Amino acid sequence: MEVKLCRITGFCSGVRAALELTDDMLKKHGPPVFILHDLVHNESVVNDLLMRGAKIVDEPEGLPPGATLIFSAHGVSEAVEARARALPLNIVDATCPLVRQVQKRGAALSEAGHAVLLFGKAGHREVEGILGRIPGEKHLLTNPEDARAFEPAPGRTYACISQTTMNSDVIAEMTAILRGKIPGLVESASVCHATLTRQNAVRELAAACDLVLVAGSAHSSNTLRLCEIVHNQGARAELVSGPEAVTPELLRGAKCVGVTSGASAPDTLVRGIYDAVQRIAESEKAF
Repeated sequence: MEVKLCRITGFCSGVRAALELTDDMLKKHGPPVFILHDLVHNESVVNDLLMRGAKIVDEPEGLPPGATLIFSAHGVSEAVEARARALPLNIVDATCPLVRQVQKRGAALSEAGHAVLLFGKAGHREVEGILGRIPGEKHLLTNPEDARAFEPAPGRTYACISQTTMNSDVIAEMTAILRGKIPGLVESASVCHATLTRQNAVRELAAACDLVLVAGSAHSSNTLRLCEIVHNQGARAELVSGPEAVTPELLRGAKCVGVTSGASAPDTLVRGIYDAVQRIAESEKAF
């Protein structure tokens, strides 16, 4: 059995920056440091922060005066930010700069008079934050079926933007569908560069493998999109949270196994999964 490691794995720059900022706050202020929702969507990363004195909260209210509150990498809505800044707290914004760009783009398109169509996953923290920055009319479209069902209002102008971790192929399909029914659609929907390069890399990996293990969390949108892409390439995708999930049964029948990761999975986790596959490949010659 051959084992291949994807050419792009580990943290993206936005996740790395958020973690470095949180680490600085822990060192500067000492625990507890409060984080509004999970800083990133990876259980091992969040658990490490909790062990070091971070505390996850769902609302900015109720914290001790002077406490440090960090906004997660996914960003927050304008209303949530206003509530937090009205309190006697030390606010630290760890929103990914690329997510912030989408927030600003959505707000600018809305202020220019367009109704904004956001491609994204309902309930995702990034999506909630983007929608909460758009002052005017907005609609959330989650998939091509939503795009086909959408009925534009006569005479209304529309613009489309996207959650940064959508499947780039799905974005292209949704944009094409809307372009066909909305004259003059302002097309501004795309994934961030880090997501696009990672998705392209996993397409290459899936083309060479019959099984791809994707390191990450089931709560991570970008990780689930990688599994989706592998499946669309005709290979089998398995989401694995750590090396302990790699078993001979999981790998059985595979002639070539690829290993990749979501943008919030640390390199140590990816390497552990890769090494676990290698050990099984060496011990199970029947593969």
